[in-house]
Amino acid sequence: MTYSTKRTLACLVGLQCAAAMGLAFSVSAQSMGHATQLYDGGKVIEAKKEFLALQKADDRSAAVAYYLGRIATSESNFDEAIRHFERALDLEDGNALYHFSLGSALQQVTPRASMIKMPFLARRMRKEWERAVELDPNQVDARIGLVQFYAMAPGVLGGNMDKAHQQAEEISKRNAMRGAIARATIEGQQKNAVAEQASYLQAIAAEPDSSAGYFALSNMYTRDGKAAAAFATLDQYSQRHPDNHWTMYYVGRVAGATGQDIDQGESALKQFLATPPSDAYAPTIAGAHYWLGQIAEKRGVKDAAREHYRTALKIDPKSQLSKKALEAQK
Repeated sequence: MTYSTKRTLACLVGLQCAAAMGLAFSVSAQSMGHATQLYDGGKVIEAKKEFLALQKADDRSAAVAYYLGRIATSESNFDEAIRHFERALDLEDGNALYHFSLGSALQQVTPRASMIKMPFLARRMRKEWERAVELDPNQVDARIGLVQFYAMAPGVLGGNMDKAHQQAEEISKRNAMRGAIARATIEGQQKNAVAEQASYLQAIAAEPDSSAGYFALSNMYTRDGKAAAAFATLDQYSQRHPDNHWTMYYVGRVAGATGQDIDQGESALKQFLATPPSDAYAPTIAGAHYWLGQIAEKRGVKDAAREHYRTALKIDPKSQLSKKALEAQK
C-alpha cells in the first residue's frame, strides 16, 4: 500500500469518525431539546424518562442533572432533588441558577430536619442563595429567598432585618413588583399589616396583569380572617384574566381556610382539578384535595373529608397538612 493510499484511507476514517461524533452530538442535542420541551409542556413523567436515559448515556451533563432535580422537586422528593442539584454543581459550580435551586430544595427539607441538623441545613441554604447572587446579581429568585431567610431566621443562624431590607431594595431596582412583594414579606414578619397590605397593593399597581400580587394579597387577607377581601382580590384578578385556572385554586383555598362561601370554593377546586394548569404538580394537586377535605369538614361530612385527605396523601405522601388532618379525624 502506497503512502498516498494510506493517507487517503486515514483521511476517510477520520472523516467517518468526525461524522459519527457529529451525529452523536446532534442526536444528544436533539434528545435534550425534546426532553426539555416535554418538561416545559407539563409532561413531567415522559420528560423524566428521557432525562434519565440521557444521564445513563452520559452522566457528565450538568443540565440533565439540573432538570432531574427540578422534576424531583415537583414530586416532593426533595432529598433526591438535592442530590441532583449537587451533581449539577459538581459539574458546573459557576451556575447561579443551580445554586438557587439547591438552596430552594434545602429550604424544603430544613423544617423537617432534626434539631441537630436544622441549623446546618439553614446556613447551607443561605450560603447557596448568597453564592447565586454573587455569581449573578440579577438572580432575583435567590434574592427573594434571602429576604425570607434574613427576615425570618434567628440572628444566631444569620437572620438580619437590615440585610433583608437591603435585598428588597436590590430586588426593587430590578423588578418593582417583586420588590414590593419582598417588602411585604418583611412587613408581615414584623406584624405590620397596614404596611404589608400597602406593599402588596403597590405590587399589583406595578404589574396589574401579574397574578403574583393578587394571590399574595389574598393569602394575607385569608391569614387575617378577611375572607370577603380575599375573594374580592381574586375576583379583581379573574376579571382581567378569566382563563387563569390558578385563581380557582386560591378561591378554594380561601373557602377552605375561612369557612366562607364554601359552595363557591368547592366548585372552584373541582374545576381546578378537572383542568389543572400544566405547571400544577403533585403537591398542588394534593393541596386541592386537602382544601376540599377542609370544606367537607366544615360541612360536617367527615367521611368525605377523610377520603380527600387519603387522596391527597396518595398523590403527595409527604403532605404534612393532609397527614395531620387525617390523624385528627381518627
